[in-house]
Amino acid sequence: MLSTDILKARTKRRLNFSLRLLIAPLGIILTTAVLIFFHQRFLIVKEITCRMGDPPCPEGVVSVLNRLNGKSLLRLNQKGLQKQILATGLVDRIEFITKLPGKLIVVAQPPAVSFLVKTAFSKTNPSLSFLISSTSAAPSTELANYVASMEGKTFQLLSTGALNQSDSDSNYFLISQSIPVKDYLSKVFIWLHSLALSSMKPDTIYFLSDMIILKQKDQPDLIMSISSNPEDIILALQRLNEAITIKKPTVIDFRYSHPILK
Repeated sequence: MLSTDILKARTKRRLNFSLRLLIAPLGIILTTAVLIFFHQRFLIVKEITCRMGDPPCPEGVVSVLNRLNGKSLLRLNQKGLQKQILATGLVDRIEFITKLPGKLIVVAQPPAVSFLVKTAFSKTNPSLSFLISSTSAAPSTELANYVASMEGKTFQLLSTGALNQSDSDSNYFLISQSIPVKDYLSKVFIWLHSLALSSMKPDTIYFLSDMIILKQKDQPDLIMSISSNPEDIILALQRLNEAITIKKPTVIDFRYSHPILK
């Protein structure tokens, strides 16, 4: 009788041990399956929303964010991503907000200062009479007719020289064969910023090669070099306006060491 009880006890212990051996892996497998399901269901990026107000998030930022689709929120390197987006120069600040299941909300702050410029692209340089003659006719009239005949797009110009396409309109025109390099666009920004801070309020501005042509209401057209210091030119113009008291010229050309009046 005693031996039978001992045998039963041993058998029971072996059975319990075998069950534990079986249950442990099943528990691990079940837990892993649940974690995988939770991860796939809730932690994989399936929706990205970028908010910046008006204008909307720039295409350059959206294209970076779209690469996150299908990625895990657990592996999201926010600092690295933030650095990459800020390097575009299209936003001044960026914040990430995650919401389950699988939603990434990006809140961007637009640049503090930017300008809208409109392109007028042509495969060949424009044949404008004021470029090849010494006529005193205002170049702004000829330029207005030229840009009106060209198709172009409007861009938001940032201090870095970056361009972000916009649906708005602008009276600042970039006339060239293609989108200029960033160094040139940075100079355009500096000029526009300096003019905005000055008392000058030009109706229209044309950027053509190394020239800047300003049209002002009831004032002479101004021709300047984009390589010149904007502050020096603006100061020279103010002094010149004080000196001209009788008849104002049609054009003032500041591209030379001494302004040329026509």
